[in-house]
Amino acid sequence: MIVSRHRGVTWVSRITLPDRHASLLVAVAALALIAGPLGAQTQRVDSGGFRITPLIAPAYNPEMQFLIAGGVLVSWKAGPNKLRVQRSTLVSTISYSTTGAANVANNLTAFFNEDRLQLSANVSFKNMPDNYWGVGYEEGLSPEHGDSTTQYLRQWWQARVRAVWEVRPNLYLGGNVDVNHTIATDPGPRMTGDSTYQAQGSSVFNTGIGAVVQYDTRDVASNAWRGTYAALGITKYGRTLGGRSNYATYLWDYRHYIPLGRNGRTLAFQLKARLTGGTVPWPELSMVGSGADVRGYVEGRFRDRESLIGLIEYRHMFVRSAGQLSRHGFVAWVGGGALGPSLSFEGFLPNAGAGYRFELQPRANVRVDVGVGRRSNGIYFNFNEAF
Repeated sequence: MIVSRHRGVTWVSRITLPDRHASLLVAVAALALIAGPLGAQTQRVDSGGFRITPLIAPAYNPEMQFLIAGGVLVSWKAGPNKLRVQRSTLVSTISYSTTGAANVANNLTAFFNEDRLQLSANVSFKNMPDNYWGVGYEEGLSPEHGDSTTQYLRQWWQARVRAVWEVRPNLYLGGNVDVNHTIATDPGPRMTGDSTYQAQGSSVFNTGIGAVVQYDTRDVASNAWRGTYAALGITKYGRTLGGRSNYATYLWDYRHYIPLGRNGRTLAFQLKARLTGGTVPWPELSMVGSGADVRGYVEGRFRDRESLIGLIEYRHMFVRSAGQLSRHGFVAWVGGGALGPSLSFEGFLPNAGAGYRFELQPRANVRVDVGVGRRSNGIYFNFNEAF
């Protein structure tokens, strides 16, 4: 393995990865080279200014397996009073894996008018070998998968924009627009024999528009130490909007953050439900498992009309001897999810894991997480917290 630094970027090249555990160790080592000594302190008084931090490292996840992920974290503060607004962030990543999978993701979270206007946008693209187990808890438990059964080639892109405005202290109203397209090629026999897949076919295009009600008292949205976030979003997709199917999604997301004695030590909770109505296309069914919430399950393995997840996560940033916070930390979580064709969920999917954190910019972390689930596990490398 060769590790070098050039203009503030750590590059890792000529890497031999015998297993996923080696990939995790290399990723943590790459972060450590960027981080410097454990005692390095972070500046907690953020007076604004434009910041840009590039990063490249190896990683592993259950969908793409071993990969090289590169990205950049850009942040700034908008408005004349920099001490009264949150830091806006743009996270752009690109990755390529040993399976030939390519993934490009751009995520924007921006704050304007002293946080009264909040704008988020996501533009993503994936081209990768994937697997389709079918619909339902029991289908996802099937150990059979691979070239001759579940595998297909997935091409997917999405453009999603969400904006909310503060109408009363901590209460926001707004809307969202979602456009996405999935194309499946070379489907395996398990996929071609599935009735849900047969109903919509291999090319699924969706357009939706919705409304959002949000309550938010978090101190910092990207990495909260205290406060509550609760949001209800309803999105209607239909042929009148240009899509191929008429259906709706209902998303309830509740998060609560409790400080434990000092800054940087937090107990975080999340309870999230996604319900659907109408003729939901197979790529848009509710799922349990991804790098964003229930870490450790293959994304798309467990899917059905309704899903529910719950997580409890302990977050800890270390302290220097002088009492100042270090830029290093860790997390540990437990929880799980359930899914089913109705609110009477069919089964429970347990989840637990731990991860390393390094603060790249004020209250903006890069993370390496190891998640374990039922018959599944994964290693994730990403910017910002999972929730």
